[in-house]
Amino acid sequence: MLSRQILPPPAGAAEYNRIFEISIKIDFHLFNFLFYAVSSDILRDGNMKKKSQIPLYLLNIMCFIWLGDVFMNFLKYGPIKALIAILSLLALIPAALSVSNRVVQENISLQNEHMNHLRNEFYQTYTPKAESRLTAFDLDKAITDKVKFNEVSFIGTHNSYQLAATQEYARVFQAIDTATFGLISADRADFSMESLTSQLEVGIRSFELDIQTVVENGKTGFTVSHIPFLDEPSNCYRLESALEEIKLWSDANPKHLPITLMIEPKEYLLPLRNMRGFTADYAAELDTLLREVFGETLLTPADMMGTHSSLKEMREQDDWLPLGDTMGKILVLLHDTSITHSYIMRDESIKTQAMFPMLSYGDRDRSYASFILDNDPSDALSHKSELIDRCHLIVRTRADSFTNRDEKTAQTAIQSGAQILSTDYPPKTDGASSEVFTFDGGYLVKLSSVK
Repeated sequence: MLSRQILPPPAGAAEYNRIFEISIKIDFHLFNFLFYAVSSDILRDGNMKKKSQIPLYLLNIMCFIWLGDVFMNFLKYGPIKALIAILSLLALIPAALSVSNRVVQENISLQNEHMNHLRNEFYQTYTPKAESRLTAFDLDKAITDKVKFNEVSFIGTHNSYQLAATQEYARVFQAIDTATFGLISADRADFSMESLTSQLEVGIRSFELDIQTVVENGKTGFTVSHIPFLDEPSNCYRLESALEEIKLWSDANPKHLPITLMIEPKEYLLPLRNMRGFTADYAAELDTLLREVFGETLLTPADMMGTHSSLKEMREQDDWLPLGDTMGKILVLLHDTSITHSYIMRDESIKTQAMFPMLSYGDRDRSYASFILDNDPSDALSHKSELIDRCHLIVRTRADSFTNRDEKTAQTAIQSGAQILSTDYPPKTDGASSEVFTFDGGYLVKLSSVK
């Protein structure tokens, strides 16, 4: 199991902590505004490309309001204290970068050790486990009966890479908790997932990885973490190694249930550490990487649609591949972002792309629609007759979020008929977790209500 060693604080840590706490408490709102101003598309290119981005733009409006509040506080407390606030905030930047660089190095070291363990030890004496232990139905019979891929529901994990926050980042979460009056809980700093291999071992067959694009020495790479410089602990920091980890497990379990991997390119851009904004060209490079690592294990949109002219034609004829034909395969889904449309337009038939584009409810009748992102389970339930019964789409929804789990929401997610149900409360390898989301009977895979 992955574990992060807590390193002793660096020299001058006491002074750093004092500046850190003063800086955030003086005005976290200003920091929040600056972060989202750099992050948002509305300031980057002044164009509302997608309705799904409207909440981000509203957040920017809130940030402007908060900035006005900051200014009034400056007037209230006088120019000297205002200057101190600005200087202390500026003093935070190099310290925060220093902490971030340390966390990145820890991520890389942790992942290298883990991958060496898998290659040289774990799989040397490995024995595959029967997939039938995960299913609430007779798996062999379902395969014989030609049950289709879209007629099966899987439990997956949200932010599948996440590790608990370091002490420095935990202070950020505490500050956010204070600034938002508990709307964003400081307990989120405790959110942690086991390694991808451990999750596969307990039966998780759907993952979500958030990525950033990095270009170094002319070579494009991708890293996996939540928010650069603010929330970076990751159990699979380098995407290429993360893909290899999944492939190693797949090779050792050639008859496994299909694995879906949702990749979410983060839309904010911080022009540091060689990061780049995700573009359609980088998406094409990601396609190449996926084909190189997964090889014949990768199940592409072209494989899924077979002789059909489009994914829509395939769906209209209710002709998703049988579950048996997807066993041992990995499907990669590109999260619905501002780049998704450009990725699709490279070949609108989607026959040459490696990833299935995930779309929103409003795009359900597109010729390239196959997977729909409907994260609110109440919405997913209300859209069930349209998305699943009529359009024969595969829906991903969320059963919970960390620190916010209730049985009603979980049951709504199940009743929605969604085929991918994402949770922050998966089973653990040690079985110690008291809060776990599963289907009835503790199963992680069941027949959905498609029929």
